[in-house]
Amino acid sequence: MIESTALSLLQQAVRERGRTLRAQTRRCRKQFSEEAVHDLRVAMRRLMALIDFLGFFSRLPALRKLRKEIKTHLDAFDALRDTQVMLLETSQRVTELPELEPFHRYLLKSESRLLRRAQKDIAGIGDNYAKTLRLALKAAADSSYDVLAPVDDAYQTVLHRLALIAPSNTATIHRVRIAFKRFRYSVEVVKPVLTTMPDDLLARLHAYQTVMGEIQDMEVMLAAIDAFAARQKDGACGIEHVREFYQAVHEQRVQAYLERMNEVYSFWRTAPNKPLPWEVTE
Repeated sequence: MIESTALSLLQQAVRERGRTLRAQTRRCRKQFSEEAVHDLRVAMRRLMALIDFLGFFSRLPALRKLRKEIKTHLDAFDALRDTQVMLLETSQRVTELPELEPFHRYLLKSESRLLRRAQKDIAGIGDNYAKTLRLALKAAADSSYDVLAPVDDAYQTVLHRLALIAPSNTATIHRVRIAFKRFRYSVEVVKPVLTTMPDDLLARLHAYQTVMGEIQDMEVMLAAIDAFAARQKDGACGIEHVREFYQAVHEQRVQAYLERMNEVYSFWRTAPNKPLPWEVTE
């Protein structure tokens, strides 16, 4: 069975993440804003990561159903988040790259449409997940696994996908990023029991994920530029130059990640019977 300290940790995580999601949902309904939507998305991601963590100990069908429900709500905000990231980029760059102006206006119109859609989706977010999480906690209490086992499992997935990276195929980097998110959030869950964990580890995990995320952001930007250009009946004046500029940025970001991709080996142990990196003594 999972020891009482670890079980208490999971119970606390369930309470805190459930409470945070409820609070952020209420905040969004009351005062819809870019910041509120961002915080709600983070709360949903963290609760979904906790569900994945508990899913390591429980095959409860209701847990998989709950994850699917939260993922559906999260996906509904993805296009809005991507558009807002692009708007931030274009607003900062339009002075040096004036050809961006028509594309920037196109993004503003898209944002308005997506905001209306997101407001409707928020109304459908419920808080009926407490019972499912309690049942999953009971399964975890009866489990013979160590509480760090889900982190080990998530990390092994990262390493497996890292070994398959092909620099010419950025989809392979994207797959690493998806796996790394699960690993990072799993580390956050067990942080209270990792008493010797370096103070900067979570910040380093976030920075590593951000480098991969910036590649994805640029690919979304390039796809949006292509969609915008295709809508222009008489051609989009200057859009070719804009695309060339962001294609170069994309290539720089891919190279930046490839240069630091092996940092991942300093984040966790390579096997359950191995020491954590920060516990290794020379």
